[in-house]
Amino acid sequence: MVKLLIGVLVCFSLAKANAGVNPVSNNGVNFDQGVDVKAAVEEAVSNDVIQPDKYIGHTRYTRDCARFTFGPSDTEIMSEKVWLNSIEYVEECYPTGGGNIPGHYVPGPNGQQGTYIPGGSYGPGYHCYERPGNSWRQAGQVNIKPRKLLPWERETFEVCLEGPWMNLYVDEGAYKYAIRKVGNYDTLFELSPQHKIAMKPDLNGINMVEFSYNPENKTYKFAVKDEWAKEYSGEKTAIKVELYKSVQNWFDTYKGVKEFTFDATPSYEMSFTEKDLEQPQNDNPAFDRGPKKYYLKWGFKRIGSISKDTFMKKGKTNKVEIN
Repeated sequence: MVKLLIGVLVCFSLAKANAGVNPVSNNGVNFDQGVDVKAAVEEAVSNDVIQPDKYIGHTRYTRDCARFTFGPSDTEIMSEKVWLNSIEYVEECYPTGGGNIPGHYVPGPNGQQGTYIPGGSYGPGYHCYERPGNSWRQAGQVNIKPRKLLPWERETFEVCLEGPWMNLYVDEGAYKYAIRKVGNYDTLFELSPQHKIAMKPDLNGINMVEFSYNPENKTYKFAVKDEWAKEYSGEKTAIKVELYKSVQNWFDTYKGVKEFTFDATPSYEMSFTEKDLEQPQNDNPAFDRGPKKYYLKWGFKRIGSISKDTFMKKGKTNKVEIN
């Protein structure tokens, strides 16, 4: 690179030598007597290189998005039309060094207050800021062709404008869609369902009915109901319970875990003793002192093809006291 620069400067010096009428140039290069290339190189290197007033750095675009959520429908769905905006920001850089320079003012980005650069001796460098460039405003809309969703399923899509480019993104989809983009500045995304994709089960599909304790046989009873037993007919549901002892002013004690698996029905009832649980190896009996109040942390998952087998945490039950 250095050799290339020197070569360019040599050519520039030779051109200067040939620019006048007098065959002897101001730099002492006499073309009638031959050219002293070495002297021309030394002169070229010693000359100051003119820096550009500024150069353009990178360009970025703001991103504007709209989210659409759709539930079950037997007919095609057309969303509302939304307007999105995007602004281009261009980085510009000015030289700030290379010798003694006077103080000067550099304007700030987007019309904001600028910066005063005091004069003095500086090394080579640049001061950069952003300015707004082009801007875009486009409309976006989503059309979904008829498809079947389960009662609890919801699909979510995002339409985003970044610079001149508008795109659609599937956040949560119940189908694999063929997407057709119609128009440029007034864009419609047409979604045609191809095949079904399992989604997460409904967190509120199974709810607690009762958690109690029978002191006579030292048995816990836990009952829940299934709102979607009909939809999951032929599949299975797994319910996991974790037993905890409530300890005042300290961490609660974990007593064990057990998972129950059922055919999908409107209700599920579980009975178990503490000995039935898969118990931790580091259980500390010292924390069994004080009032004996117990509760469950529980959750469920669906087993089959209708939904994903994601474990859905339901939280804590009420506390039962054991004398």
